[in-house]
Amino acid sequence: MKKIALLLFIISSYWLTGCNTVDSDRIPPVNVNLIFTTIGEWELYGVSGAGSYQRFIAPLRQPAGFPYKGLEGTGFGGLLLVADPMGDYQVFDLGCPVCVPEVSRIVLDGDADVAGIFRCNKCGSTYDVFAYGTPRSGPALSDKYGLQRYRITFTGSSPYAIISR
Repeated sequence: MKKIALLLFIISSYWLTGCNTVDSDRIPPVNVNLIFTTIGEWELYGVSGAGSYQRFIAPLRQPAGFPYKGLEGTGFGGLLLVADPMGDYQVFDLGCPVCVPEVSRIVLDGDADVAGIFRCNKCGSTYDVFAYGTPRSGPALSDKYGLQRYRITFTGSSPYAIISR
């Protein structure tokens, strides 16, 4: 009886942790440190409401005019800052986890049947940023590769907001 219980435990543990797990940690560990010094900077360059998004790519100086500082880093492919339908802020790496080690940036999928879907034009994978960057189709879904997520912290003072690993 103990052997059967142990076997059932092992099978259920594999099913719960191994079989259905999405790997959201394929992006190389590079510098992620973006600072919004003031609320004014946030209002100008951040996201303002549900469904809005902004891309931050330091080497390309995007968005134009954002005051990047010397030690800031925008991840592997850049940062995608979104406000989900509940108004909560999420931050993802723009790099497609399927296409690593190359940088292939995801873009808003204008043909998607629902909001919040971003697509990699190289491999065709789609991701739902309103569902924590989970894969929706393509190789990302079959390989179970989700978008790399980062932290956003609001301080209420200066600096106003910080995006970090």
